[in-house]
Amino acid sequence: MMEYRLLGNTGLKVSVISFGNWLNSDRPDWQQRTNLHVKKAWDLGINYFDTAEGYGQGEGERQMGIALKELNVPREDYVVSTKIFWGKPTGSLNNLGLNRKHIKQGIKASLERLQLTYVDVVFCHRFDHETPLEEVARAFTELIQEGLIHYWGTSEWSAANIFEAREICEAKNLIKPVVEQPQYNMFVRESFEKDYGRLFDIYKLGSTVWSPLCGGILTGKYNQGGIPSGTRWDTFNENPYLKRVWDSYFADDKKEKLVKILTGLADIAKELNISQAQLAMSWVIANKDVSTAITGCSSPEQLEDVVKSVQVYKSLTPEILARIEALLSNRPDHGLNFKTWVPLNPRR
Repeated sequence: MMEYRLLGNTGLKVSVISFGNWLNSDRPDWQQRTNLHVKKAWDLGINYFDTAEGYGQGEGERQMGIALKELNVPREDYVVSTKIFWGKPTGSLNNLGLNRKHIKQGIKASLERLQLTYVDVVFCHRFDHETPLEEVARAFTELIQEGLIHYWGTSEWSAANIFEAREICEAKNLIKPVVEQPQYNMFVRESFEKDYGRLFDIYKLGSTVWSPLCGGILTGKYNQGGIPSGTRWDTFNENPYLKRVWDSYFADDKKEKLVKILTGLADIAKELNISQAQLAMSWVIANKDVSTAITGCSSPEQLEDVVKSVQVYKSLTPEILARIEALLSNRPDHGLNFKTWVPLNPRR
C-alpha cells in the first residue's frame, strides 16, 4: 500500500516513492522499457514522475511523455516534474542556465516533448551564478500565472541561495520556490540533514530527493567491491559522471572500509528479513523531511522490491537506526549541547 505525503507546505499529495528516468530513458531504443516501468510504477501506487530537459538531451522527456500517455489515466491523477538548466546543445549562447529566455522557451520545449499542456513542478537544475535571482523568480512566476506550471523549486542549491531567493520573492511579491531536489542517501546527507534544516523547520520546504540508493551501491549488488555483469554500473560504464562517483567510493584507500559498511548493512537487512535495497530506501523515507524519494529501475521486479519499503520503514526501531549510524559513522554535526555533549536538533 503506497503512502502519500504533502509536497512541503503545499496541498499537492505525492507518493513517498516516485519514479525518475535519469539514465534508463536516454536511448531511443528504450521506449518500450520506459513504458513498462512507468506502467509498473503506476500500478504500485506511484503518482509522481520526474524527468529533466537534460536527460538524454530531451530524450528522457520524450519517452516519459509517451509512457504517461499510454497509461491512459486522467491528467489530474498524476504529478509530473521536470528540470531546466542544461538545454539541448544548439550552439546558442542562451540555451544554458536560468536566463529568462531559456526558462520560458525551455519549458515550452519540455511541454512539447512531454505532450502535456502543463507540468506540476519545474526545478532549477542547478544555481545560475550569472543570472539575477529576481529574473529567475519573475520568469517562474509568469509561467505559473500563464498556467504552464504549478510550482517551482530548486535542485542542488545551497541553503543560502534558497533563503536569498525566498527573500527576493517576498520583497518583489513573486511566487516563492516550494521544494528542493537534493541528493540524499546513507552516504550523502550533510546538506539535507544539516544545511536545509532551518528551511524545513521555518518554511516546511518540500523535498524530492534523488539517488536514495546511491546509484545502486546500497542495493547489495556491489558488496564485494566489484561490478557484476548486467548491473547499472556495468551498463553505464562509459558515463563519465558515474565513473567519477564509482572511483570516489571504491578508490583503493576507501574500498575496504566501504565493503565493511555494505556487508554490515546486509547483515541488518537479513535480520529484518528485507532486502538491502529496502533497508536503504526505508532509512531515507523514515526521515520526516523527505516528501518523496525518486528511484529508477532496470526491471519491474527491482521497482516492486524497492516500493515494499513503504511497508517496512516504520519497523526501523531506534535500536536498528543506532546500529546503522554506528556503521555509517557519518552523521552530520548539528551543534553541541555542552552540558550533556550530545547533538542538538537532530533531523531524525
